[in-house]
Amino acid sequence: MDDDQRAGVRIEHIDGQWAVQLVENGETTQHLFETEEFARNFAAGQWLRLNPKPFPPMRRRRR
Repeated sequence: MDDDQRAGVRIEHIDGQWAVQLVENGETTQHLFETEEFARNFAAGQWLRLNPKPFPPMRRRRR
């Protein structure tokens, strides 16, 4: 991640633990996990939270 990035998620393996680093509003926080699976699940949820995508408008069916 670039230092000037406003929002992002990164996963690293550090000293036997999995670290998820979050950048939000220019601030970086780190969360540690024992397993890669938990780290990746947490990171995926945070990525969705930080990068919301609007739902496309629903089309009405013609009858």
